[in-house]
Amino acid sequence: MDAITFIRQALTQAHERLMATLGGLTDADAAWRPAPHANTILEIAWHVARVDDRLGRRATGLGPELWESQGWSERLGTTKDIRHREPYQFLKKEDAVPPSLDDVRAYLVALHADTLEKLRGLSPDDLDRVPDPAQPDRTVATQLRHMITHKNNHHGQIDFIRGLRHPEWDLTPGTGIVQR
Repeated sequence: MDAITFIRQALTQAHERLMATLGGLTDADAAWRPAPHANTILEIAWHVARVDDRLGRRATGLGPELWESQGWSERLGTTKDIRHREPYQFLKKEDAVPPSLDDVRAYLVALHADTLEKLRGLSPDDLDRVPDPAQPDRTVATQLRHMITHKNNHHGQIDFIRGLRHPEWDLTPGTGIVQR
């Protein structure tokens, strides 16, 4: 197996597990806050989507963020962006109107499809490329590796919060196993 195939499969497995965990939740479930200082499922899913959009486009160096190019800022009901140092705070502001969980899921699906499409255009040699000369330590491989671990880490948080909200919840064994 070549490195690009491995990366594609790892991203797909992380995506499928996240989407399965978000499946069947209501907006009320997604907005439930297990403690006053804790993030909600919706806030975490939003953060995953925005970071994936930035990293997926930056990592490949191909094209603008879908946030702007496909109008997700409008669809999600806000043109306000989340700066890299305030990943959840926008949704915690009193005047914030959170997007629906269905819209965030659709954004995640669009991002995953776009990332896989961009991966088709890469060769293993492209993984050592530095897309941004101002950050020479961040190669395409570094960015893609971060996308995988980032999505997996936050999937675990969402899975945990869902389990607190619905103690009977469990991800179906084998979900996300990629054999293609």
